[in-house]
Amino acid sequence: MAKSESKSAEKKIRDDIKSGLISELKTLTGKFGDASEELIDEINKGAKKLARRIAKKIKPSNAPIPAKVQKAPAPKKAQPAKVVTAEIKEAKAVAKPAVKKKKV
Repeated sequence: MAKSESKSAEKKIRDDIKSGLISELKTLTGKFGDASEELIDEINKGAKKLARRIAKKIKPSNAPIPAKVQKAPAPKKAQPAKVVTAEIKEAKAVAKPAVKKKKV
C-alpha cells in the first residue's frame, strides 16, 4: 500500500470513528437532558482526539474500504383488488336514503 493510500485510509477511518462517537455521545446526552454549547464542544474535541489515537493504532489492510451500505427499499405490499359488483352498489343504495330528512 502506498504512503498516500495509507494516509487516506487512516483519515477515512479517523473520520468514521469521529462521526460515530459524536452521534452516539449526543444521543446519550440527549437522554439525560438538553445539551449546552460547552458540552457539544467538549464532545467534538474529545471525539476528535480519541479518533486520532484509535486510527493510529489500526493498521489499514490491503482490502478496499467498504462504502456505506445502502438499504434496499422494502417491497411494497400487494393491495387486494377491490371488486365492486352491481349487487354491492345496489345494496349500498338501498341502505342509504336518497334524500336526508331535515330536523325541525
